[in-house]
Amino acid sequence: MPQLLWRIEGGSTAPDVGRWREGLTLHLLFQPLTLILARREGLSRRYLALEGCPSCRPDGCDCVCHRVLFEQLVRATLPGVTLIPTPRLVPRATERRRVAAVPGGASARPLDEAFVAQWPEARLIITWSRLQAKPQPIRVGALLAVGPEGPEPRQALRASGWSMSRVATLLHRAAFERAVPGAVPVGSQAGEALLHALRDPHSLTGAPQRGTAEAGIAEGGVDVERMPLAEGALVAPRSGET
Repeated sequence: MPQLLWRIEGGSTAPDVGRWREGLTLHLLFQPLTLILARREGLSRRYLALEGCPSCRPDGCDCVCHRVLFEQLVRATLPGVTLIPTPRLVPRATERRRVAAVPGGASARPLDEAFVAQWPEARLIITWSRLQAKPQPIRVGALLAVGPEGPEPRQALRASGWSMSRVATLLHRAAFERAVPGAVPVGSQAGEALLHALRDPHSLTGAPQRGTAEAGIAEGGVDVERMPLAEGALVAPRSGET
């Protein structure tokens, strides 16, 4: 099945929280959910990766599949939020510090903008599994890739209650290179704090922010090296980098 990527634009000041939670629960009965938070030069953008059906295209679908229903859920419950089809989000060559992580226990805290803001350059991919008929029905996994500046990622994750494995990081290293992020391997059950955070509409949109134009995010006709977020060719290392 194709994996399709959207950039999440805008924020909702009056979300229909009840319908959002019901729709999210229904979606997770059939599909996992993958969220991506990318940070460049101090600016952040959010992305959503969903599995489409064989007839899916970025601009539509020949049938009403679960991916299309999720788009309709966003439009119906999060006014002001737009999902913009994005062909790819290519990782930067400088994102060399990479970690695969899972919640370390019930006290694990959400990995959000405040967490990613520790680095000027970072890419965080989080997958929530399909719901299951179990007392703790959902599992979660994350991939974190950061640039050379900022704290050591393993220490930062550990401080947020997440655990990581060097073996898992090596096994899944190809996942860090995908231009359209796939589902992250999930291996730990989410505690109540993480489940509560996922059900909040801001788990998708982030906290309300200024418009992208006001924030200085440029679209089109610019040097990819200067773009806050590169949605194009892999950025080559600067002179002296390997």
